[in-house]
Amino acid sequence: MIFARKGRAGFRGKPKPISARELALQTLVATESRSAYSDRLLERRLHGAALKPEDARLATTLVQGTLRRRGTLDHHLEFLTRGGLEGLPAWIRGAMRLGAYQLLFLDRVPPSASVDESVKLAKKYGHAGTAGLTNAVLRRLARGDRAPLPDADGDRAGHLAVLHSHPRWLVTRWLDRWGPEEAARLLAADNLEPEVSVRVNRALATPEEARRRLAAEGFTPEPGPNGGAIWILRGGFVASRSPSFREGWISLQDEAEAAVVPALDPSPGERALDLCAAPGGKASQIAEAVGETGRLIALERHVSRARALRANLRDRLHHANAHVVAGDGTVPPFRAPFDRVLVDAPCSGLGVLRRRADARWRKEESTIATMAALQAALLEGGAALVRRGGVLVYSVCSLEPEETREIAESFARAHADFAPEDVNPYVPAGFRSEGPYLTATPHRHGTDGVFAARFRRR
Repeated sequence: MIFARKGRAGFRGKPKPISARELALQTLVATESRSAYSDRLLERRLHGAALKPEDARLATTLVQGTLRRRGTLDHHLEFLTRGGLEGLPAWIRGAMRLGAYQLLFLDRVPPSASVDESVKLAKKYGHAGTAGLTNAVLRRLARGDRAPLPDADGDRAGHLAVLHSHPRWLVTRWLDRWGPEEAARLLAADNLEPEVSVRVNRALATPEEARRRLAAEGFTPEPGPNGGAIWILRGGFVASRSPSFREGWISLQDEAEAAVVPALDPSPGERALDLCAAPGGKASQIAEAVGETGRLIALERHVSRARALRANLRDRLHHANAHVVAGDGTVPPFRAPFDRVLVDAPCSGLGVLRRRADARWRKEESTIATMAALQAALLEGGAALVRRGGVLVYSVCSLEPEETREIAESFARAHADFAPEDVNPYVPAGFRSEGPYLTATPHRHGTDGVFAARFRRR
C-alpha cells in the first residue's frame, strides 16, 4: 500500500520539480498498470514537467529503452533475484529495470550513477529493505553477473526472444516467415529508437516557411531517407513544447505512414472518406490534397476519439473542409459515394513495436485473427461507398500476412468490380518494390511496418 499511495501522488496535483529518472519510473509504472500506451503517456508527462531538453531526452530514452529491452532485463533480474522479480512491488521492479537498462545498454551513464540513482528511487518508493535488495542486484550486474542465454542452436526462438527482447510466440512466427537472418535483423530494428519525423501542413505554411520557423526553435529539418515530404528532427524535439506543432504548422508522422495517402492519390475538388480516421495524420494529408474545393469526411467509431480528432483537424490544423462523424465503419452512416476511400484499419500494431515499445508485451497471437476479421468487415463497409471509377486503399501498421496480403487477396477474389492496382507509381521512391503493395518494414526502410493495397472500382 505504501507504493500505491506514493505512485498515485506522483500523477496528481500541480507539477513539481522532478528528475528525468523519477519521471521515467512514474511513467513505467503507470504504463504497466494502465491501458495507455507509453508514448502518449510520456508525451503528457514531459509536457507538464519542468525538465531541460537534455533531461527530457534522457527520460524518453529511459522509458522507451527499458520497455523495449524488458524481456532481456527481466531475464537477468529474475536470475539475480532468484525468481523473485514478479513478486516485488511495481515501483521496485521499475527501479531495478531502470538501473539494469542503464548498466546493460547505456554506455554514457557511469555504472555508479546507474546504481545509486535507482537505489534512491527504490528507497523513496519503497523502504530500506527494498532499497538494499535493489542495491545488491544492480551491483552484481555492474560487476558483470549475467544469466546464461538459451542455447542458440538448441532453442533458437528462446535465444532470440531474450537477446532481442520480444515475446517468444512472435519470434517463432517471424522465424518461420522471414528465416533466421532476416528475423534477427527485424528484431534488432524494433529495438532502435525511432527518429522524430514530421510533415508540414501545407494548408497553413510552405515548406520554406516551416523550415525557418523550426530553425528559430533550434531545429534543422533533414529529408527522410525514403523520399516524400517527411522531415527528420533531431536534438530532443518534443511536440507539445513546439509552437510550430501547437499552432498546426507541422504534424508528427512516420515516413511509411505518410506514404499511404499518396497511394490513395486524392485530387483537388474530390470527395474523400477516411473510414477509421483517428488520430488524424492521414486525414490531414487527404484534407490538404482535396483542398478548399474538396471535402473530407473523417469517420471515427469512438466518441471521445472523434472529439479529439475534430480538435486536431479543425482547431489545430485548420482544415475547414474536414468534417468529423462518429460512427461504425463496418456499417457507415452514409449513402452518397466517394471519389476516394481510405480504410486505415485497426490492427495488431506489430509493425510499430519500436515506436510503441510496450505494445509487444500487451499483444497475444490471438489478436491477429481477431483484428483480421474486423479488417475484412471494415473493407467491405468502405468498398460499398466507392463510386464507379473511384479508388479504395486498404492499409494497416502490421507485417502479418493475415492482416495484410491475405486480406487484400481475399477482397480481390470476392469483388470482381474492383481491380487491384500497383501502388509503385504513387509512393515515394524508397518504398517502391517488385510487388503491387506498399510493404515497409523497420529493418529495410528504417520506418514503421506498414502495408497498403490499392483498388479501383471498375
